[in-house]
Amino acid sequence: MNPTSVPAAKSVDWQQVKEWDERYVFHVLATKDEYHSLPVESAEGCYVTLADGRKIFDFANQLVCVNMGHRHPRIQAAIREATETFGHIWEGMTTEYRSRAAKLIMEDLEVGKWAGRIRFLSTGTESVENMVLFAKLYTGRRNIVTRTHDYHGWTTTLSGANGVRGYRSSLASGEGPPVIRDVPDAPAPHYHYAPAPQCYRCPIGHTYPNCKDSKGTLACVRATEHLIRVLGPETVAGFLTEPAQGAGMIHPPKEYFPQIREMTQRLGILWLDDEVMTGFGRLGEWFGYKCYDVTPDIMAVAKGLISSALPAGGVVLSKEVAEFFDKWRFSTMSTFGSHPLAMAAICANLEAMVEENILERVQDLGAHLGAGLNELQQKHPCLGLASGRGLMWALELVRNKETREPFIGVDRYSIYAKTAETPASQIVGKVCMEEGVAVGAFLPNSIRLATAFVATKADIDLGLRALDKGLSELDKFCD
Repeated sequence: MNPTSVPAAKSVDWQQVKEWDERYVFHVLATKDEYHSLPVESAEGCYVTLADGRKIFDFANQLVCVNMGHRHPRIQAAIREATETFGHIWEGMTTEYRSRAAKLIMEDLEVGKWAGRIRFLSTGTESVENMVLFAKLYTGRRNIVTRTHDYHGWTTTLSGANGVRGYRSSLASGEGPPVIRDVPDAPAPHYHYAPAPQCYRCPIGHTYPNCKDSKGTLACVRATEHLIRVLGPETVAGFLTEPAQGAGMIHPPKEYFPQIREMTQRLGILWLDDEVMTGFGRLGEWFGYKCYDVTPDIMAVAKGLISSALPAGGVVLSKEVAEFFDKWRFSTMSTFGSHPLAMAAICANLEAMVEENILERVQDLGAHLGAGLNELQQKHPCLGLASGRGLMWALELVRNKETREPFIGVDRYSIYAKTAETPASQIVGKVCMEEGVAVGAFLPNSIRLATAFVATKADIDLGLRALDKGLSELDKFCD
C-alpha cells in the first residue's frame, strides 16, 4: 500500500455493535430495560456524528471536558509522535514530555507564585483523592469541610465529599416506588457539609444581597465558619470547593471566594480547589480561582488539562505544602500517572491554547452565549435564571418565575430514581436532541451548557435556537 494513502473507511455493522453493547457492557444511569444504545460514528470539533448519520452539536461538551474540541489536530499529531518513541514509563522515571508539561502549567499558564510542584495522575477523581490525602498528611487532621451540591469524584472515599445526594455511587430504582440503595458506610466519615452559595434559592433561607452582615460577610460564609468552629479548626484539614459547582450547577456571587479565602487563612486551614471542570480556560481564565483574585493551597486538575484526549489529571501544591513533602518519602505510586502519551497530549493541548489566544476566544464566545441566554430568560416563563461565565452556564427551570417554584420539588436532593414526574430538564433536553443539539440534563430542574472552545458564534446560535424550542415546550407546564 502507498504509505501516503488513506485507508478506506471501515464498514461497521451498527446493529451488531448495539447488540454487543447491550448484551456485554455494564451501563450507568439506566437499568437494563431503560437503556438504549446510542452508537457514535465519529466526533470532531464541537460535533458528534451518530451512526445513523445525524450530526449533533455538543452543547454539553460531553462532561464539560473536551475544551479544545474533539480530535484537535495538534493533540492527535502529538499522540502519534509519542507512540513512535514510548510505550509505558512509570512516574519514577522522567520524560521530556512530563517536564515540559509541568513547565507549561507552572510558568506559561501563569498559575502564580503560590504554586510549588505538580503531580500528574490519571483522572479527576484520583486527583481530588490525592489532594485530600495531601491535605490530611500535611496538617495531621482528619476532617474535610465541603459544601452541599458539590461533586468531587465517584470513589467510596470521596462519597463523603459529594453534597449532591444522588451522586454518591448509589443505586436508584428504575421502576415502582422511588428507592435508593447507598453504599454501606457511605458517605465516608469525616466529611462535613457547609451550605452552597445558592443565591437563587438559598438553602438557609436568606435573600442576596440582603444576607450580608454589617461587615459585608455573606450568610453562607458565616455558616461555613460556624461549622468549622463547631468542629474545631484544629481538626479540619481543608475546605474543599469547586469554583463553580459543576454537577450542582451553581455559580457563586462575586464576594464568596474572597471571603472564603480570608476565612480559611484566618482559621489556619487549607483551601482545596477542585478545578477538574473549571481549569484551563473554561470560565475565561486559566483557572477558576483567578476569576476572584485569590489563590488556593492545593489544586486538582483534569479534563481541560488534556481536553480529554486521553485520561490525565494532576495536583498542584503550594510552595509551602510542597516544601513539607520534599522532606518525606511519599509511599504511593500511580501506574498510569505521567504516562508519556498523556504527557505528550497535555503539551500539545496547552501549547495550542496559548498560541490560539484561547482565553480571549472563550471570553468573547461566553459573552455571546450569555447575551443569548439572557434573551431567552426574558422570553420564557419557565427559565428562572441563566447564570455562568466563559463557556460554562446553568439554567434554572421553574414552574413559577415569581415564586421560583421548581417543577420537581426535590430539586438537587433528587435520588435519581424513576418517578411518575418527568424531569423538566429532560423535556427540554429531548426537544433539543430532536433539533440536533445535546445539552446537560442531569438535575431535574437544571440544564448545564458548555461547548468546546473551537465552537463559533454560529454554532452557539444553533444551540440557542434549539433551547428556545425546548423551553417553549416546557412553558406549557408553567403556572
